[in-house]
Amino acid sequence: MRRCVEIREGTQGLLVVQMDSIKHCFTCLLVGLVLNGNCEVSKDPVSTLDSSISSTTTFTVAEIQQYRDDRYHMFQESLSEAQLSEEHRDLIASALSKTYTGIPLCSFTFALDARGDKALPSEEEAVWIVTESGVTEQAGNEDQRHYRDSPISYVPNNPFDLAQGSVVSESKSLVKFRFPLTPRLIAPNLHSDAVRVLRKVDWVADLTVDPEQQAPISLLLTLASDDGRAQAPLVNIDVARVEFLYKYNDSCQFYEVFSKMRLFKGSSLFSGDFLDKTIKTFTNVECEQPVAFLLPEKKELEFIERY
Repeated sequence: MRRCVEIREGTQGLLVVQMDSIKHCFTCLLVGLVLNGNCEVSKDPVSTLDSSISSTTTFTVAEIQQYRDDRYHMFQESLSEAQLSEEHRDLIASALSKTYTGIPLCSFTFALDARGDKALPSEEEAVWIVTESGVTEQAGNEDQRHYRDSPISYVPNNPFDLAQGSVVSESKSLVKFRFPLTPRLIAPNLHSDAVRVLRKVDWVADLTVDPEQQAPISLLLTLASDDGRAQAPLVNIDVARVEFLYKYNDSCQFYEVFSKMRLFKGSSLFSGDFLDKTIKTFTNVECEQPVAFLLPEKKELEFIERY
C-alpha cells in the first residue's frame, strides 16, 4: 500500500494520514473488482525478447511444404463442423496454411513507424539479415533484433473458432471470411487497465483470400462489436486492430508479410488518453539460394502481442 508522504503533527494529523490510506485502499479494491470481474486474466509469462532462437530445425523447400501440408490438414479438421461449403473450407485451410512457413534465411529492408506515449522510437529503413543461428542482424554493424521483426507472421493452428466461420463477402478476385478469435494479449505498449479490458472482450478475425491462388491477402483482427469499440466502467477502447498484409515472394517461394500494423486507441479514467500505433514495413526480401527455412521448436510464439 502506498504511504502518505504528508505527515502532520498531533492526533488530527494522524487521523488524516489514516483516512488517506483507507481511501487509497478502497480505491484500489474498487479498481481491481471492476477491471478483473469474474474473468481470470492469463498469467502466462512474457517470453524473453532476445534476438536469437534457442533451438531450431533447418528445412528445405520440400520439407517446409510438408509442414505446410500438415497445417492444412489441421485447419481442415477444425473446419469440419463449419457451416461452409467444401470449396470455402478448402480455401480457408489452404490460405491459412500459407500464412506461416517458418523463418526464411534472407535479407530484407525494414522500417518502423511507431507512435504513442509508450512507443519505441521509429526507425529509418535499414537492411537486416536472418542468419543460420536465428539471429537477425543489421547489415554493416552489430545491431540485432528479435526474429518477430522479419517478413513472417506465425499464426497458431487454432487461434480461431473456425467452426463458427462465415462468409462476409465474395467476388471473383477475393473472398472474405470471419471467425471468432481468442488472442493471448499482452500488448506491452499499453497501460495495464486497457490491456485487462482488451483481454475480456470478444474479438473477430477477417481473413481475405485470393480464390484463384488459394492464398492469403490480409488478416485483420478487430473487436467483435458492431462499431469496433469496447466500454468498461473505467476504460473506453475506441480502436483495437492488428493487420497483416501478404504477397507472394518468388525468391523465397513463400507468402511474405510486407506490412504489419497495430493500432490501439482509447482513454482511461486513471491513465488518460492512450495510443499505440505501430507500422512495420518489409521490402526487398531476398532469400539465400537454395532456399532454407528455420523452424523454432517452440511454436507457441505469441500472436497479437508481439506485432
